[in-house]
Formats: sequence, structure tokens, C-alpha cells
Amino acid sequence: MTAPAMKTKPRIILALIIGLIGWASTASAHYLWVTLSAKSGQHGTTKIYFEGGPGPGTGEHLDPFIDHGTTWIRTVNNPMGLRVKMEVGKKPKSRWLTALLPGAAPRSIDSHGKWGVYRYGKTDVRTHEDLHELAQSEKLELDIVPHEHGGTMELKVLWRGKLAAGRTVYIRGPKGFKKNPKTNDAGEVKFKPEADGRYLFRTNVEEKANGTDGGKEYQLKRYHATLVMNLPLDR
Repeated sequence: MTAPAMKTKPRIILALIIGLIGWASTASAHYLWVTLSAKSGQHGTTKIYFEGGPGPGTGEHLDPFIDHGTTWIRTVNNPMGLRVKMEVGKKPKSRWLTALLPGAAPRSIDSHGKWGVYRYGKTDVRTHEDLHELAQSEKLELDIVPHEHGGTMELKVLWRGKLAAGRTVYIRGPKGFKKNPKTNDAGEVKFKPEADGRYLFRTNVEEKANGTDGGKEYQLKRYHATLVMNLPLDR
């Protein structure tokens, strides 16, 4: 049976990207990643990448975050955060955003940016108490909130302040650790790290919405959240 010919309109998506740094890919998929290094600057340096993973890439899609992105540092004494001015870092064939941090741990460095319209788009803590204080950001519409209970990690996904059930959380870790669980009715997933090292988490929410951005129409908003953590916490 031959189906009648139809004209189809490409789906247009407004991508809203959120990055959250925890403690310390694919070629076509890009996400906002925030990392922290204590080896440079008085209080360390944060770097932001919009790549398949938390490392340098071409930076070819970084411009919207340079122009309109927002990054801030939260501390226990200042939970609402202080804006951090990011600058462009460059090496041959790679580009990212970077800034010296104004304060020491415990802290959380959060970043938010709108990537734009396209066709179909480190919290630095070492104790459980610090994690409890800094895990959740009040400014992020989509958030991954980590908790640690006796060696088991609990990740809660919050969408506009409410627990989000049925959301896939992509978990990647050392030695090929890979899990893609969905949040339960309480908006959480649990897992036990199998090796010490860096773990990556990401999730997303899609929202049907019609509008315009920069003179271009869209029919869908896609939100991404990422989290980078070094486990166990005392690392």
C-alpha cells in the first residue's frame, strides 16, 4: 500500500541548557559541562564546555553561552550565589569558557544558557553535610540533586521545584560504568559506585511550546541538566 505524499514541517526546538559542577560522547550530541580544577589560581579555576563530554572540543557551538550564558558560585554562607565573569579560553582547534574562582570550598558552580533554535538539541565539597547544603540550586528549572547514604548515591531530578518521575538519568563512570535508570514516583534513582573516580550524570525534559527566539519560530523547548562528581566525596 502506498501512502499519499505529504508535506511535513521540520520540528524546531529551543534548547535551554543547564550545567552543574560536582566534586572535584557522542560526536553529534552537545551538553553544557562545568568542571573545576584546584591546581590553578588561589581558589581554583572553573571551565565550561559545550561538547559531548566535559573536556575541550572545537567550541563551534559555544557562542550563545559567551553572549548570553550565566554562571554563578554558591556557598553555604551565600546560597543565592555570586555571578562569575567567564572568559574565552583557546588552544589550537579548541575553545571553552574559563574563570578564576573568588572563593574556596565548600561551593557549587552553576551555569545556565540558552543555545537557541535548531532543527531536529562542580560543586566542590568533601562531606555529606556540605553536599546537603549545596546540592540543590534554587535558580535552575531542571536540577539533578545528589545525596549519599552509606556508599549508595541517590539522585533526585527536580523540574521547576517538583520531583520528576519517569525521567531517564544517564550515568557514566570509570571502568566503563554505564547505567540509564528512570526516576521512580519519588523522582529519584539510586546506584552504588563500583570504582573511585569521576561520574557524569545528565537528564532532559521536553516541553511543547510555540514561540519565537531571535526571529526564528520554535515548537518545542528542550531542557538539559548535567552533573559531574568525583566519588567518593573525600576525593
